Amino acid sequence: MAKIIEQLREKFDWVICDSPAGIERGAQMAMHHADMAVIVTNPEVSSVRDSDRIIGMLDSTTEKARAGEKMPKHLLLTRYDPQRAASGDMLGTDDVLEILSIPLLGIVPESPDVLKASNLGAPVTIAEPNSAAAGAYMEAARRLMGEDIKITIPTERRGLLDWLFKWRAA
Repeated sequence: MAKIIEQLREKFDWVICDSPAGIERGAQMAMHHADMAVIVTNPEVSSVRDSDRIIGMLDSTTEKARAGEKMPKHLLLTRYDPQRAASGDMLGTDDVLEILSIPLLGIVPESPDVLKASNLGAPVTIAEPNSAAAGAYMEAARRLMGEDIKITIPTERRGLLDWLFKWRAA
């Protein structure tokens, strides 16, 4: 793995190693030679717990950690639904950030466009490029490249009567 990554580094500016969710061997192999990590998590307790374990492993078992270097880490929060967060059915962004304590790269809203793209076998950025989810992924990628773009936190949509009477949507 180290040899392959080194060969790729000679030819490309970025080498991205995706890994399976969780803390199994596949994730450990992908992170071992990393220079930077993007932690992708859902705002659900079990996902955030696994992400916290991954952060601990990045800080203790990678080549960088063993050399006494810090591993730059970023958080990409996916499948965020503001209504479910407001009702307590999922963690809010502040809760996730407090638990994981790493910089936020972006928030991808829950979207049926992601499922539709997945069923087509294509990334949402290609299958549904004008969707909110695709926009959030594209902005996160631009932030990763160093652009200073404000992070948009998805908010719940309210109907006309909710807006007129300032009622809170349930």
